[in-house]
Amino acid sequence: MINTYFGFSKNPFSKAISEKDIFIFKDFENIKNRLQFFLKEGGFFLLTGMIGSGKTTALKMFASSLNPNTHRMIYINDTFTNKRDFYRTISRCLDLNAYHYIDDARYFLKKYILELFFVKKIMPIFVFDEAQNLSGFILEEIRLLSNYDYDSINPVSFIISGHNLLKQRINIHENEALNQRITIRFNISGMTLAETCSFINNKLSLAGSSSAIFTDSVLSKIYEASSGIPRMINKICYSLLLSAMANNKKIIDDLLFSQTSGEWD
Repeated sequence: MINTYFGFSKNPFSKAISEKDIFIFKDFENIKNRLQFFLKEGGFFLLTGMIGSGKTTALKMFASSLNPNTHRMIYINDTFTNKRDFYRTISRCLDLNAYHYIDDARYFLKKYILELFFVKKIMPIFVFDEAQNLSGFILEEIRLLSNYDYDSINPVSFIISGHNLLKQRINIHENEALNQRITIRFNISGMTLAETCSFINNKLSLAGSSSAIFTDSVLSKIYEASSGIPRMINKICYSLLLSAMANNKKIIDDLLFSQTSGEWD
């Protein structure tokens, strides 16, 4: 409905967006550079940020940049009630047989990782997204998967990603061994006011809009209400567009923002 009303070719604030249309703000550029460094050095990468800040989007962009002849990403965002579920999920992702006993499952998975690295010359990269939900004993299993008898070679790399609670989880004494292995840490902050304005205008432009819909004052209010978090910006802007259409307005001003405020909470 809003597409017809505003003359959009598509919903500018939809979650569905092609990679080529992703808005690259400063933190995204910083993540890209650090992930490229991580690609060479290996080890553990800890990626954190507020909910909706773009962590998963950044990981998908990283995955698409990998050469399948030299790297293989295994993306997992499940939670696990026990260690057996953990290894069963990984085995399913790799098309491996699942083993009942934990020691066997760990042994054969590590054996497969070595085969990938030394025989097929492929570096496996395990990505555990939404990792703030993982239990301590699962985080310990992830650490154990990195234990190999090689001083100068890492046959496997890990990215552990989650919202800010994950930083607290990693820093507790229970996870000290894992914490010490993390080689790169990055926290995604919200966009600046200037980036937020550019983000919104870029979205509108991609949807075919050639005129300003949000006043400068409203753009500032969107920034304040969203803390510069992309998902929240999308949610607020979509609510404002719906409200504008319902009130037969083509320009979203301070009054309309005030009337709509709260609908996105």
